[in-house]
Amino acid sequence: MGALIVYAEHRYFGDSMPFSKDQAYKSPYNSFLTVDNTLSDYVELVNQIKKDYQADDKAVIAFGGSYGGMLAAWSRMRYPNVF
Repeated sequence: MGALIVYAEHRYFGDSMPFSKDQAYKSPYNSFLTVDNTLSDYVELVNQIKKDYQADDKAVIAFGGSYGGMLAAWSRMRYPNVF
């Protein structure tokens, strides 16, 4: 079907640690660990992928379960022009 599936890693998880693990979850370093920042990350990711694949006119479907499902829903609500 010509689809592209992308799994985005949430900042502060896996290898996406902006600071050392002993600092990352403490103030003030954890101030970057917000839902708003995460949604912005996903918008940037989608925009870059669309640019790289010349897919500006292609649909994006965000989905997930549990917290990932909430991020998908919030993405659609906050950025309906992207998701």
